[in-house]
Amino acid sequence: MACFGMMMSGDVLCLYGAGGHGRVIARQARSCGWQTIVFADAGKPLGQAVAGFPVRFAGIDTIEADAVLIAIGDNAIRRQRQEEALAAGHNLAVLIAEPSRHFGEAPGAGTVILAGSVVNDAARLGSGVIVNTAAVVEHDAVVGDFAHVAPGAVLGGGARLGQQSLLGSNATILPGVSVGDNITVGAGAVVTDDLVEPGVYVGVPARRISPKEQARQS
Repeated sequence: MACFGMMMSGDVLCLYGAGGHGRVIARQARSCGWQTIVFADAGKPLGQAVAGFPVRFAGIDTIEADAVLIAIGDNAIRRQRQEEALAAGHNLAVLIAEPSRHFGEAPGAGTVILAGSVVNDAARLGSGVIVNTAAVVEHDAVVGDFAHVAPGAVLGGGARLGQQSLLGSNATILPGVSVGDNITVGAGAVVTDDLVEPGVYVGVPARRISPKEQARQS
């Protein structure tokens, strides 16, 4: 199994966040061999079952588990909660689900690579990264801390996605092109030139849109 983190019999994996993203991670963690998976979520009643897994804890400071993953899609919130987990002394797991292929360098703590994705030779993934379903991170590409490569998105060879940035579903960063920190690239967009200024970029080629345009498209 291409799975990382503590996986010995009896170990407990706690997922902080019992929403949709958490349910996906829970099911894929089970397929990787974790026998005991529980949730922590302050917004859910303790004892409630989510996708067949119990909500056992509320806040991060109440968790008692062998390893923790922050199962929250929002990049900024995921970063905050992961920092809180580290401060509380928790061990952070790394999940590489099956079937996926990982040939890059060892991922950073708290990173999740979901089913159907490919991370190719010498690619580097920071801490708290999400490489979502069927995404591709090509050779020598770099994904910064707490970034999210959404389902079907592609980073070409040597491309870069900055910290806390989002590459939307089926979007592409062409080989060698860099996207800076705190940038959202919309679904289906194609990034042909470096993007530096934080904001939302859409289209082919990707261009930055104003908050007013964002409101019209939402």
